[in-house]
Amino acid sequence: MRALLSLTLLFGCLYAIDFSSSSESCEDDHNGGRPGGGGPGNGNGNGNGGNNRGCPSSWTRLNRANGAWCVRVYAGTLSQTDAESRCNAQSATLSGIQSQAEAVSIGKLALSAISQSSGSIRIGLVRRPACATSPISTTCSSLNSFYWTDKATTGTNGLLWNNNQPDNQHGNTQKCAVLLASRTAQVKDNWVWEANRLDDVGCGVVAGENQARTIRAYVCGRRASN
Repeated sequence: MRALLSLTLLFGCLYAIDFSSSSESCEDDHNGGRPGGGGPGNGNGNGNGGNNRGCPSSWTRLNRANGAWCVRVYAGTLSQTDAESRCNAQSATLSGIQSQAEAVSIGKLALSAISQSSGSIRIGLVRRPACATSPISTTCSSLNSFYWTDKATTGTNGLLWNNNQPDNQHGNTQKCAVLLASRTAQVKDNWVWEANRLDDVGCGVVAGENQARTIRAYVCGRRASN
């Protein structure tokens, strides 16, 4: 009897291989769908497809040592406070920058969002109160004058300042920071500015400004779900 059942099952599998378009074996038929149990796409268990696994649709996943991070750049000339509020509405916060690679990635995302050849991006980086009225000095250096506000970005690898920055010009009012995105390696006005580098700026909005380094976007960040 057992021999007969074995022959029957074997015949069934051979029949399925000959007449079915499925590539799954007879041993896989009780596992319930694609490997990983995800939705459409990559079979890695999250159903998002592409490279944004664990992140909402239209967000980009950045892999960090302390856990994956999701970012999205939005167009908009906003103050630091308003940009933070917009990110909060997306269950996110203004994002910090963990590394040079992240700066480049965020810069590229910004250029797609703003449809301009260059522009600055609001990020989650603000001046420490102890350095509020100080330019670069031995006490307030380029590596300790500011801190990341997203409670996820760590260290100083992302503090990639443009030359002689942060200088806290305009009456010591530059308490926020921006990342410069550009289709060219440099942007020139009165000075030469490197793309994918930081500058300290005021936290408000300069009305009517339309220059190469005008704030045109902000980047939100949130932890990936896996």
